[in-house]
Amino acid sequence: ERLKHLYGLEYEMIRATAAFEHAAIRPLFILNGGALVVYLGLFGALRRNDGAQATMDFSVGKFAVLLWAAGLVLATLAVFLGARSQFAFRKLRGQEIVQAEIELELHTGSASEAAEASGRYGGQAACYRQTAAVMGVVSIVLFMAGFWPAFQSIK
Repeated sequence: ERLKHLYGLEYEMIRATAAFEHAAIRPLFILNGGALVVYLGLFGALRRNDGAQATMDFSVGKFAVLLWAAGLVLATLAVFLGARSQFAFRKLRGQEIVQAEIELELHTGSASEAAEASGRYGGQAACYRQTAAVMGVVSIVLFMAGFWPAFQSIK
């Protein structure tokens, strides 16, 4: 019964953390990608109407485009690192189940080796998650930093 409970907890934990990470990362793509699309759309519309030389200075605006593109790249890296953290957490929970099976004498092996592997996977998962969070914050900072050159490019 205890083992069944551990399997259920593992499944629910994986679902909950994956849903949280998807909800936290989606805005990074929407912010940076949306800003990039809107700015380039505005540039294209103004250029089509009057050559854009009188209304937009793309030599300044290109910095906004570069900042928002870098924000998209960092958001993609955050997604990758979030997925890596999920795999590491999955391995951690698997090792915790192995430890429980060893305690219940359902699995042969060393409890100390299973505990060591759990610690290693836990450390990896935390590192990946922390790095993904930092990438997400930097992506938001790049989104905000892109506004200054974008507004400066519009005359």
